[in-house]
Amino acid sequence: MKKNWYYRLLFSYMPVFFLMISFLFFIFFQILTERAQQDTAYIYAGINHQMMQSVEQPLQSIDHMMVTIQTRNQSSDFNLLDYFDQKGQPTAYFTYQMSKELNNMRQLNQIIHSIYLVRDLDGYILSLNTLSPLDQFPDKDFIKELQQDRYSYHWTNERQFKEFQASREVSVVSLARKYVTSHGESGLMVINIRVSALKDLVAQRMDLTSSYVTITGKNSKPILAASEGTSSNKTAFSNLMSDYTGWTYESGLQKESRFTIVQTFSDVWIVLALIITLMGLLAIIYMTNRNYKPLRALIAKLDNLSQSSGGEKNDGDRKNEFHYIEATVESLVQRFNLFKSQSDLNFGYRKKSIFLEVMNGSRSLASEEWNTEMERNGLIGGFQKAAVIVISFDKYSDVLSRYKEQDMILFRFIIQNMYVELVQKFGLRSWSEWMNDKEMCGFVYVQDENQLMLMDKILKFSDNALQWIRSNLPFTVTVGIGQTTESVSALKVSYKAALEAVNYRVVLGNNRMIGYWETETGRSFELYDHLERIRSLVGSFCYMDPEWRAKYGTLYEQFKQNKLKRDDIVNLLNYFVYYQFEQLQSLILNDEMIETNRDIMKDIIDQFETLEDVQEEMLDILEKLEYAVIEKASRGETSEIAFKMKQYINDNVHNPDLSLVHLSQQFDIPSKNVSALFKEQFNIKFIDYLIYSRVELAKQLLLDKETELSIQEIGRRVGYINPVSFTRVFKRVVGMPPGDYRK
Repeated sequence: MKKNWYYRLLFSYMPVFFLMISFLFFIFFQILTERAQQDTAYIYAGINHQMMQSVEQPLQSIDHMMVTIQTRNQSSDFNLLDYFDQKGQPTAYFTYQMSKELNNMRQLNQIIHSIYLVRDLDGYILSLNTLSPLDQFPDKDFIKELQQDRYSYHWTNERQFKEFQASREVSVVSLARKYVTSHGESGLMVINIRVSALKDLVAQRMDLTSSYVTITGKNSKPILAASEGTSSNKTAFSNLMSDYTGWTYESGLQKESRFTIVQTFSDVWIVLALIITLMGLLAIIYMTNRNYKPLRALIAKLDNLSQSSGGEKNDGDRKNEFHYIEATVESLVQRFNLFKSQSDLNFGYRKKSIFLEVMNGSRSLASEEWNTEMERNGLIGGFQKAAVIVISFDKYSDVLSRYKEQDMILFRFIIQNMYVELVQKFGLRSWSEWMNDKEMCGFVYVQDENQLMLMDKILKFSDNALQWIRSNLPFTVTVGIGQTTESVSALKVSYKAALEAVNYRVVLGNNRMIGYWETETGRSFELYDHLERIRSLVGSFCYMDPEWRAKYGTLYEQFKQNKLKRDDIVNLLNYFVYYQFEQLQSLILNDEMIETNRDIMKDIIDQFETLEDVQEEMLDILEKLEYAVIEKASRGETSEIAFKMKQYINDNVHNPDLSLVHLSQQFDIPSKNVSALFKEQFNIKFIDYLIYSRVELAKQLLLDKETELSIQEIGRRVGYINPVSFTRVFKRVVGMPPGDYRK
């Protein structure tokens, strides 16, 4: 394969590469130049400072000499300042001494051009070479300006000076200082410094062939200017202002120096970099146009493909071609994945739908049609014998309260995989689906050679599944097994049997395997016996009979022995709750307590999974109600007498003479008060409680198979001498004669 596109991209980026290298080199060179400029400026600042010191050091020395003249001359025979105390032309000797003193000062400082003294008394001027009045002195204008100046001294800017009218002007800077003698006379001493001498000092400190120096005085007047060729071609690096003279010193490079050549080359390099940049830009534009053609063709194909697949053309995405390509491809992939997922989902729905219809019996399939569906789902070969098993979560509501929905989905996935692995391990074949969030149904089948061992393998499979779940998952399951079948139409019977077996965990317990053979139910007529036991239990509870707990336990034992279905147990327990709170309605003062506990009991009945759970939870509520009834009955002064009466009735229920009169005589209370007291404490009339107690005792004697007493004898033992009276009362309370109850 030729790499045309590769080479196109390579040559497209090559100008950019050179451009980057050029710019990097330019940046490096520019940084190097700037660094050199900074270093040069630092060097020139030092040189400029040294040069300022070199120029001003002799000036300061001259200034110091002028300050010390007065002090130094007071101790000698000749005093230079005596000139200011004189008037007129001085003597020849004094003039000689003055000339000598001024020559000494000039010899000490070679840069001094001339010195003269100005006497304020008569305006005479004395210099090294002349003595003349002020009006005849060539420098009289400068002197008059000094005399009007307030300051005692200062260095002047560059000016022109000549000592005689015929002499030539010389460029000088002057220092003038005012003096006052001990006699009160005053005058000026002016010392002129040649500007050429300052230039010589500067030339000694700096090479003026490549550099320049300028000294500017006050009001920006030049003292030492650059040469005429340098004034327009210079680069300043240092600029200092003297605190002593007020002059400004500037130094830098001339344009013709090597450094300025480097700077000029730097400018050329900038121009060259810009040219290379422009060329690179043009090359990129050209190569981009060439390389963009395949991309443009690809975008056009994607447009056609997107429109043909039902997508809408979006010109807004054209702002970024690669983003458009990515978005279009991603959209196509999403559509494909959506189509695939919908196809898989529809297949899964169809598969599960057929499975549910067959198991529920809502759809009847022939064996050939069922085998076709099995082959479509990857189960090849049909079946000769099959059975249905159901795996159900134990205490599902508790599991839901402890784990999130994502966790439950993971648990179902784990159980499904465990199921598939165990099916393969035991050489079985199966089609399994989750019937709901709580129960998974498995259709397990074998071929001809294994049909006799199908149930044995299912039992081993179920036992291994239970052990694995106990060891690896934070909950347990119950496995229900239906009977084997050889036809598709009978699968619904096996499924119903397996589901019914799971529901029998109410009486048989959970976390186990339950087969269809364990679900034989009790006789239908025994349901009446359970109703009678419930009424007897409620009566014992309401009358605070200590035997109510034993009757409560017996009720649940009968549920287990008769193997009642869950629906039957729920109905019986709901009847128990209804009848219980109907009888308790007036025994407890707090109606809210009645409603709250009734609702709690109904919730327990709706959600319980095993008899042990509901028995224990409802017993707790009954004990709380018992405490409330006893607490109410124990209030007041007559409660103790009422409980003694009740106990006396229980102990003497067989006495036919037991009546209100008998109790009034026994407890020394009027008979009408006995009835009212009993009604107030226990919310039941005395005669009704007596009849209840005698009928309950009669029931026990009628069911006692060891003694098998006659009905007449039983009537006498419960306090009825007349058998007819006993039969009439028993039938009214129980609903049937004693003989029928015994049967």
